[in-house]
Amino acid sequence: MLKKLLKQNLSIPQLLGYSFTALVGMSIIFTAFSFSMDIRPLFSSSTGLFKNEYMIVTKKVSLLSAINSQSTVFTDTEIQEIESQDFTKSLSYFTPCQYSVFAYIESSGKIPSFSTEMFFESVPDHLLDGAGDDWQWNETDKFIPVIIPRDYLALYNFGFAGSRGLPQISENIVKTVNFKVLIQNQSKRETFTGRIAGFSDYLNTILVPQDFMDWANKNFGNNKPAKKSKLIITVKNPADPQTAEFFSSKNYDVKENKGEQGKLSYFLKLIIIIISVVGLLILLPAMGLMFLSINLLIYKNRKTLGNLILLGFSRKELAKPYNILVFILNISIGIISFAIAIVSREIYMSELKILNIENNNIDINTIFFVLLFILFVTFADIFWIYKKINKIAPPEKG
Repeated sequence: MLKKLLKQNLSIPQLLGYSFTALVGMSIIFTAFSFSMDIRPLFSSSTGLFKNEYMIVTKKVSLLSAINSQSTVFTDTEIQEIESQDFTKSLSYFTPCQYSVFAYIESSGKIPSFSTEMFFESVPDHLLDGAGDDWQWNETDKFIPVIIPRDYLALYNFGFAGSRGLPQISENIVKTVNFKVLIQNQSKRETFTGRIAGFSDYLNTILVPQDFMDWANKNFGNNKPAKKSKLIITVKNPADPQTAEFFSSKNYDVKENKGEQGKLSYFLKLIIIIISVVGLLILLPAMGLMFLSINLLIYKNRKTLGNLILLGFSRKELAKPYNILVFILNISIGIISFAIAIVSREIYMSELKILNIENNNIDINTIFFVLLFILFVTFADIFWIYKKINKIAPPEKG
């Protein structure tokens, strides 16, 4: 009887209007979310195109620097000034080694022998873009993981190796090679085993774990505080002109060889947000239309529903047919919207191959988001139905 009552006053055009608008809105939102999940490797992986935008800031080397090396060191006041800027997300600094470093290796297979004097630096581990699982160290270890710039390997393969007739070396081969690292000061020395743990696309230096650097400076250094002459700053928005204006006004050198990629990263994230908001703005009127349809439907049936309450029907029973309609409708719209998002994903993933993104299975987070979103919309409608049904009062007996 209740189902028949619902069908009699059901407005098919209103339901079709809701279905179409909700379908468009959900499809846009699901596609945007799926896209954001699929391009995460561009932002977070060790070989990603877009990472957090780091700027390496130093003072310019001048004639005064040859006389006084302290002229290139940042004071605490200068560091605090940079940290207080609106564009600064976080600020750290490079820790230089205060000891001599000598590395050597004997010829083995495709790896030629070499020996060289070198240097180490360290940065907080969370800033690294190429660290692997081996990036850790404690005082009992005789093994030191090292990160070098990827450009160093390219210089060897396409410069030095070619001119000397030596074999070229891949990254995977380099990571398997151990070499000896001798660190020393005027009174003592110690030998470690080193291995390349990863490659950095941005930090143009030879890096070791911060824990090792702190230990080595304490035991082999000059017992002086590390000079803060090279800062590494994470900025909120690399496209903000205020950032460049500030460093220019201070006459600081800023290395941002990935500045354009950082701007692309920012705008790509912004586009995803805008698309999601557009989808939400389309969906919200659709939900408003559904609420209006529910209001009209219940208003048309208010007298009948009131009489049914007098006959002993509970408000929960009266709401059930409406809830079933809303549930079936939203689940159907959600499934179709998700199917559209999957088709859209196949289209854009074919274009993302150029960025070395593999077309793997759809991310589990996307599936979870779709289910959660559909349930949210459904329960919002159901809540509205209960709210309206609860306001119905049985007719007064006269």
